[in-house]
Amino acid sequence: MKSYDVVIIGSGIGGLTCGALLAKKGFHVLVAEQHSLPGGYCTSFRRKKFVFDAAVHFSEGLGEGGSFYNILKELKVEPQKFYQLNPLYKVIFGEDSYSIPADLKEYTSMLSDEFPQEGIDTLFEAIKKLNKEINDLPTVFGTRDKMLVPLKFPTVFKYYKKTFADMMADFIQDTRLQSIISTGWPYVGLPPSRVSALQMAGYLYSAHCEGHYYPKGGTQNLADILVKALKNHGGELELNTRVKRILVENKKAVGIETDRKIDTEYVVSNADARKTFLNLVGSERIPGKLLNQLNSMQPSISFFQVWLGVDMSLKDVELSEHEIFLYPGYNCDYVYESALQGTFGAGCGICIPTLVDPGLAPEGHHIVSIIYPVPYNYKNTWETENGNRRGAPYKALKEEVKQNLIKTAEKVIPGLSGHIVVSEAATPVTLQRYTLNWKGAAYGWDQTPDQSGTNRLQPKTPVKNLYLAGHWTTPGGGTIAVALSGKNAAEMIIRHRSKL
Repeated sequence: MKSYDVVIIGSGIGGLTCGALLAKKGFHVLVAEQHSLPGGYCTSFRRKKFVFDAAVHFSEGLGEGGSFYNILKELKVEPQKFYQLNPLYKVIFGEDSYSIPADLKEYTSMLSDEFPQEGIDTLFEAIKKLNKEINDLPTVFGTRDKMLVPLKFPTVFKYYKKTFADMMADFIQDTRLQSIISTGWPYVGLPPSRVSALQMAGYLYSAHCEGHYYPKGGTQNLADILVKALKNHGGELELNTRVKRILVENKKAVGIETDRKIDTEYVVSNADARKTFLNLVGSERIPGKLLNQLNSMQPSISFFQVWLGVDMSLKDVELSEHEIFLYPGYNCDYVYESALQGTFGAGCGICIPTLVDPGLAPEGHHIVSIIYPVPYNYKNTWETENGNRRGAPYKALKEEVKQNLIKTAEKVIPGLSGHIVVSEAATPVTLQRYTLNWKGAAYGWDQTPDQSGTNRLQPKTPVKNLYLAGHWTTPGGGTIAVALSGKNAAEMIIRHRSKL
């Protein structure tokens, strides 16, 4: 029976980051992944000669000096090609459209020209202060830390219970401008009236101060870079390996069980949080307070996705942005409420990665990815039959939604349906099947104020030597956020080991 210093469950970006950093520090690390590919949502797949990204469209902070760049630099990985996205995206509100610059000064200048009476600069100064304070927060809060928050972290204290709409109202009065600034709300999973001010402000800071980057060859390459770092430093990755149990003795994690038992000093779960505690550890082994928390917290929304390989040039439609948000009007809440009700046609997101990286498709072809938020339980959990077996009704509903979204996308790309060479689609059921995320959650827990910050599950758990990484813990969902969660977990384990 082989033993390790650390076993990591799940090879999402958080788990891989944690594993690679620990391996570099000399820990004997195993990453166990139930899927045939590493990366979690950050994977790619091929159909004919097209490379499609499963879910992730970019990552922030991969430019020199950025948060993710610094992690890769610490891991001493070879330089990779990342395309910086500028503009970040285009947003269409009915008849109006805006191309959103990556550079913060250019962005605020553009907004100020149209809305000169609004406090745009002061809003982004507050966002910068909030980001700095969040970065200075301790990873684990003691009683004294909590008492000092109002004095040491006044901006965090002011906004940690508020939504981003609340925060904007302190600086911005024009509702159109509020919607423009909040365009990227699908990247955090909730519109401004619902999302935590800390989460949305964090996204806006990373987008405009650290940038969006796309890995050459597809987002799978970002996961593969971390796998390479893991292995270069002596770590191991086992694919097609499903963990059945986390072994606990005297309230302490001591190993895992797959098709064999594996001893370890530490366990890090990058897997679904409910599954981690309720199934792998066992609800009888966790405190009642945590059990109540798990049963009361709500998962984020999931997505319906369509991937198209098309034989059209796209020159006639004059698109240059990597991503387009199509909204019927300036009301973000209307779009989200429509999504909750399963109303397809209120808008969609369109990603065309071949405008950045033409090598993802054959010459003269493009990839068009269409995405729309949707609840897991749409029409009786997508009309599943006999538990997990999906039959004709599911396939028919899936095709119907796919065609509806293609029709919506044709408002931006006329004639799209007549140029499809290959197509695939995925429901929340698909996302759950491949990642085991509860209800196909795209961002772990819903990123509301009461499920963010210290209200989210923390990396250190009540089970000794069991830690969390990924979007079910702090700081939250999104590629850079989960990478930082992996870094936090690694640093906590390093500190714990040094005290022994």
